[in-house]
Amino acid sequence: MLIRNLIESHYANQTRFFELSEGFQHLVSGVADIKFYDEFIANLCKTHLKSPQILAFLYAAAPPTVASTIQHNMLEELGLDAEGICHPDLLRKLASAVGLDNAKQAQIEASSQAELHRMCSEPMLYGTLKELALSVSLEVTCFEWMLSRLSGKMGMALQQYRKLDKESLEWFFHHSEVDIRHAEEGLDSVVNYVEYYGFEIDDLETILDITFRENIFIKRYFGEIALAKETEMLT
Repeated sequence: MLIRNLIESHYANQTRFFELSEGFQHLVSGVADIKFYDEFIANLCKTHLKSPQILAFLYAAAPPTVASTIQHNMLEELGLDAEGICHPDLLRKLASAVGLDNAKQAQIEASSQAELHRMCSEPMLYGTLKELALSVSLEVTCFEWMLSRLSGKMGMALQQYRKLDKESLEWFFHHSEVDIRHAEEGLDSVVNYVEYYGFEIDDLETILDITFRENIFIKRYFGEIALAKETEMLT
């Protein structure tokens, strides 16, 4: 219980800071211009298009007791489960709905893949693969935790203020429904991972602090400048 509470408290803090941020408030209040909404959508697509590959990495490192859950999530992302909803295709549909042309969408796809290239090419921040996989798992499940609570609100804001139809916003409303389950399963998986690989609490706290030293949602969705501005307001 201590491990789960420690992890979930970091997720809650990340989500609360994001929800109170200027960028999120602009998004859901309608005061932002079209360019702001479209840049948000481009950044969101860049962030989540690579989700199946990230889940494949986590599946490879997963303890046997939770491997099947991560495998199911990966197949769900690819649309290879019973529902057959490919999540990257939902993002591509969203990008098309706001008028991002083929060249811009190709640029987003390339930027998303460049993130994976960077992850695989740069020196590891951690000493072992098990520590890297834990950090990645913490970030992935934190996104699921946040989306289960806020993706519906973001989708409704885009529907009202960006005038997008519900079909083009399926990615948001789908995540508001399924990520409640994913968030709970994700927490269970991370706790199991910590126990399986024998992490000490002090080591877990260090990796949590490194992973969440910045607000991952503001950084991914609104960019480095917005993140720096929000961080400066706290100091």
